[in-house]
Amino acid sequence: MAPPPSAGADWARIHPAVARGIAGRAVAVADLVFLSLTLVYFALCAGAAQPSGGLWKLLSMKMTIGHFVLLAFCWVLWRTIFTYCGLYAGQHIKSAGGLFGRLVLATGLAALVAGESIAFEWHHGHLLSAFFDCWLAGLLCVLLVRVAVGAFHFYARPLLRRRRIAVIVGSGPRADRLREELAHHPEWRYEILGHLHQDACNSSESDGASLGRIADLESVLMRQVVDEVIVALAVKSNYATIERVIAACARVGVEVQYPEDLFDVPWSQQHRRIAQERRRVVVTMVQQDYRSRIKRALDVVGALTGLILFAPLFAAAAIAIKATSRGPVFFRQERYGLGRRIFRIIKFRTMVVNAESAQASLEHLNENTGPVFKIFKDPRITKVGRFLRRTSIDELPQLINVLKGEMSLVGPRPLNLRDVGRFSEAWLMRRFSMKPGLTCLWQISGRSNVSFDRWIALDLHYIDHWSLLMDWIILAKTIPAVVKGTGAA
Repeated sequence: MAPPPSAGADWARIHPAVARGIAGRAVAVADLVFLSLTLVYFALCAGAAQPSGGLWKLLSMKMTIGHFVLLAFCWVLWRTIFTYCGLYAGQHIKSAGGLFGRLVLATGLAALVAGESIAFEWHHGHLLSAFFDCWLAGLLCVLLVRVAVGAFHFYARPLLRRRRIAVIVGSGPRADRLREELAHHPEWRYEILGHLHQDACNSSESDGASLGRIADLESVLMRQVVDEVIVALAVKSNYATIERVIAACARVGVEVQYPEDLFDVPWSQQHRRIAQERRRVVVTMVQQDYRSRIKRALDVVGALTGLILFAPLFAAAAIAIKATSRGPVFFRQERYGLGRRIFRIIKFRTMVVNAESAQASLEHLNENTGPVFKIFKDPRITKVGRFLRRTSIDELPQLINVLKGEMSLVGPRPLNLRDVGRFSEAWLMRRFSMKPGLTCLWQISGRSNVSFDRWIALDLHYIDHWSLLMDWIILAKTIPAVVKGTGAA
């Protein structure tokens, strides 16, 4: 079976300032909140300074459209002044250099103009004392915001970095420098699985664990959990070798990082630049942008909603299973998830207790093509289990896996260890470059009636063309597919 043709290139550059932009927006929102409180304090001081009415008069005063326009003007003014003073630039968010002087200038200008505007609108006078109080309060607030952001960046963020397993292709001083860069990566906590060398004699103690030669890369990626392959080879003398490394990673579906602008990689879905000592490019096999975060948010909302709505169905299924057969209500099995990481899938038990141990004696009855095991009239399935499978109720507990982040509502179905262990071609591993799901194109295309070749082709088509709209379409088509029970076994 040959791999399907490439879906074409879909390039998108993500500037390294994105992370700094997120921090800048967070600081800007915090500034807006604190400066709004400062503005209220300023207005209250102005009201309390009047000889008649005082604070109560201001609190009971009716707000006009002009007052709201004034407040909006003050907010826009503050943001403009702070931006002009460079307080939302990355180096001033995470660095103390020149920060205090800029804050003094920005808060002073903001308090001065806002104070004069309030005095004119509310007809208050003698506000010099309140202005200084407002200035000092605003200065203290925005200073505390930046101290908190700086402390998080330098102390807390390194502790919250997500784990990432990498393989380095290359050895020697170039690889040593790369290891040092990865040790201080701001987003990921890299764990180097080992190095691949151009030949066996190139390995040394300083390189860390040797995984063999570069020619063994594809085999390593099929056996090990690897999130990223990082190339540490001299470009001019290893052009062809690097090209083969990228091709191997594309077949297996593992990200690869290489020197910037070295190759044009048509099979990748996306690539982004990263800011390191040596500028490099990361080639990803699936789209990774704001839509991934939206997808995860929809997964959480959908899983919570489903668990609440289907709670009575859960109870009924549990009672039926316990009343008709011995054994636990739930069945847990190890499956391969994103990046070939193993997790335990949760389903309602539909077979007899010793079903897995009895599978070896039924291998000759396998009715599916490829490495997947399936018997359409499996003798191990209980009567209640057959109904649960036909209606797909047995899959509902996987909403717990979705909530835990091990699965998604839509994605390639997770395969068990037995089936994946029989994969003989590296490109089949690319289906693990995306989180597994409750339903996918396979689910709405006939399920067990679909051949293994077609199943994999559908999974790779989903990975290459994924979008939020596609997820909604698949979810909408899953309901009638489940009701019809086509291909359920």
